[in-house]
Amino acid sequence: MDVLDNISGIIGYVTVRPDDGSVEEIRGSSATAIADLTAYFSSAGEAIRNNLDMGTFGYVSLVYGNNRLVIVSFRDRYVGIETERTHDPQVLIKHLSEPVTVKKTPVEVSRSLASKVHQINLLVDEFGGSTERAHWLGLLTQSLSLLGREIAPYIGVVDDKLAFKESPAPEREDDYVQALRYVVDFLVKKAVEEMGSSQARAKVQVVIERMK
Repeated sequence: MDVLDNISGIIGYVTVRPDDGSVEEIRGSSATAIADLTAYFSSAGEAIRNNLDMGTFGYVSLVYGNNRLVIVSFRDRYVGIETERTHDPQVLIKHLSEPVTVKKTPVEVSRSLASKVHQINLLVDEFGGSTERAHWLGLLTQSLSLLGREIAPYIGVVDDKLAFKESPAPEREDDYVQALRYVVDFLVKKAVEEMGSSQARAKVQVVIERMK
């Protein structure tokens, strides 16, 4: 699945268990409920296939606005891939099963932006610990789609870490730093809601110490 992180035009993707519709992994910065859509339409596609005796279907493609969601069964899971509307679904599906070599240009990030990304990753480490990390990565992805749209095309969750996938436009640095500040505030507020102000404050202090 990591190959999808290197394909241009992919906004986000999710893997869903076919037995209960639970989400196993979600990556990217989609502002759409791709997990719910993937779970619903994969189940609906199976029901239609079985009722009409249609045999095996290749994929389901949903188009909305400028985006497309391609849902395909892959390795006993359903994969929902949100991409630009013009992407050919069959090309995406081919990338799932074939190794893809992508020549990546070096990502250049200012110290201010790198510091904010490091802070966010440390917050996820502290708030998530060893058992709730997936939950906090999900909240991080949610916050990027809600608050970080300015920077979303350049950044995402890769290998369980927030990281830049492309070099952001230097003339927009102040806007991007502010967007990441909103993400930090969102995560801290969620921590206060879920674990109380005292515990959240203590974990934030640990992050401050680790950043020195």
